[in-house]
Amino acid sequence: MRVLRFQIRHPSGQVDQINVEGERVVIGSGAHCEIRLPIDQARVEHVLIELAPAGVFARALSFEPAPTINNIPFTQAPLPPESVLGVNQMQIYVMVADGAAGGLSVQQQKKKTSPITLIAVVLMLPAGLYVLFSDDDKGPTAKMPKEPPDLWGAPVAACPQAGAAALTLGREKMIIADAKRERRPFHVQDGVQAVPLYELSGACFRAGGDQATAQYADDTARFLRQEINNDYRTQRVRLEHDISVEDWQGAQKCVRLLQQYTEGKTGDYVTWLAQVDRKLKVKAANQK
Repeated sequence: MRVLRFQIRHPSGQVDQINVEGERVVIGSGAHCEIRLPIDQARVEHVLIELAPAGVFARALSFEPAPTINNIPFTQAPLPPESVLGVNQMQIYVMVADGAAGGLSVQQQKKKTSPITLIAVVLMLPAGLYVLFSDDDKGPTAKMPKEPPDLWGAPVAACPQAGAAALTLGREKMIIADAKRERRPFHVQDGVQAVPLYELSGACFRAGGDQATAQYADDTARFLRQEINNDYRTQRVRLEHDISVEDWQGAQKCVRLLQQYTEGKTGDYVTWLAQVDRKLKVKAANQK
């Protein structure tokens, strides 16, 4: 199994090495990050590293300060072998290895967690929800809906045009989709909207006979669907955790992100988010 090997150089000269078995690694100061950096060096989530068939790619999740590759700021970029990923004063070398020898893997670290601790975290969620809603005499129920709304329907498969008109429409939609994808780190909803635009673009290029560009659009749409859905799921889990430990300010940030993901959606989960947001404004203000 291929693993990602991280060599982390601290400003003090200390060098750490961590191996991660997985294709997605978050670097930041948050406790949930696979590569955890000091809080004075990184935001909660600072950089996302992805292992793809074409190589290793990096995506900036925070720009305070902007991460760099070989001292050059980036938004999304490939991470060539022997290049240096910079996060504040930290220098990180990322390598692909065939085994997990030579360093403690994240999976090995997680095995040290007591099952009793995991059970306690699960049990803390209802308690956190009770505290969150306890000051409402006739307020909303604390029950969290089980099924959040899907971000998209079935993939777009048909183009409303044909021939040259289809190619023109495909180009127009791809330009818009590319722009929204670039804005995604700053506005979640742009990334969500980019997916069906790429799918429509692919369908139109296919209708116009440009199979190569159609395949590119389809592949991009599939990648974004998976990536955004993973982020969407992560934010839902993080919200549950923040509520369970009564981190109201952290929970408030998660709710606002989830409201961006579900913008324009309806249902019990969206209503529940609005209720939680109202309560968290009070809780977060009291927590400061």
